[in-house]
Formats: sequence, structure tokens, C-alpha cells
Amino acid sequence: MRLVLMSNKSIGIRKEWSLKNKLEAEGYLVMRSSASRTGIDILAGKPAEAGRDFLAFQVQTSEYIYPEKVADLERYARAFGAQPFIALLRKKWHFIKPEELEKNGKMWKIVLKEESNTA
Repeated sequence: MRLVLMSNKSIGIRKEWSLKNKLEAEGYLVMRSSASRTGIDILAGKPAEAGRDFLAFQVQTSEYIYPEKVADLERYARAFGAQPFIALLRKKWHFIKPEELEKNGKMWKIVLKEESNTA
């Protein structure tokens, strides 16, 4: 048996594709930023007849996120008129609003709660 270790980048890319596929299955039109050099990894929207729902996601592989990433996410979300979310996949997807993050030293921390927005 051959053991293959994946880099954080590879893990992140897989999670981005997983979220992209989930959102498309829910009827969203989805764009994924392949280089992730912007504040958002995924931008999703539903057509006007479906209620004009625009979402911007920063997909995380850990519970910690740099404040600069959160600020970029919020800036891009505002520019596109989207709701910003940090997406974290554990056993299921967790969608955290930036204001729900907790300060932890120089980083922000995602604290998963029972009532958090999950899917």
C-alpha cells in the first residue's frame, strides 16, 4: 500500500471543488478563483427569479484565519454585493460570518457551535 501525503494547498483545492459542486447542486452559478490570490475562493449567485442570492466564500482548512484574509473577503463581498462567509469542512460544511470569528492572538479563530450555519 502506498501512502500519499497531500499538501495544505492540495487539500484546500479539493475542499474548494467540493463546495463548488455542493453549491451548483443547490442551483447556484459558481465561480472558483483558481489562484486564490483574491479575498474570495468562491463566488456564487442565484438568478433574479430565484431571489438574487449572492455569496462569497473563503474556504479554510484550519480553524485559524489571518485578519487580512477576513478583511479581503469582506471587501470583495461588498464589491460584488455578496454575503461573506468563511467555509470550513469537518464532518459537514460550516459557514461562518466574519463577525462570528473570535480573536486569538494575531489570528481569528473559527469556533464551531451547535447552532452554527451548517450544511
